[in-house]
Amino acid sequence: MDTVVRLADNHLVATHYGFYNTVVGIGIMLGDLFTGTLFDLARQAGLPQLLWAGLTLIGAGCVLALHLLHLLHLLHLLHRSHRLAAEPAVA
Repeated sequence: MDTVVRLADNHLVATHYGFYNTVVGIGIMLGDLFTGTLFDLARQAGLPQLLWAGLTLIGAGCVLALHLLHLLHLLHLLHRSHRLAAEPAVA
C-alpha cells in the first residue's frame, strides 16, 4: 500500500487506491472465472487432477519468484553497503 502512496506522489491518493482496488478486483474476478471454466472442462474430460497440478505449479512458481526477489534484494543491499563504506581519512 505504501507503493500506491509513492506512485500517487501524495496527490489524489484515495483515487489511486480506488483505481488499484478496481484493477485487483477485476483480476480476481477474471481469475476465478477462468479457473472455474478450466475446472469444468477438466472434469468433463475426466482429468480433474490436471487442473490441480497446474494450480500447484503456478503456486510453486510464485514461491520461487518471491524467493528470487528476496535474494535480489539482499544482493542489492550487499552491493549498496560497499558504496557506503567510509572514505579513508586524509592526513
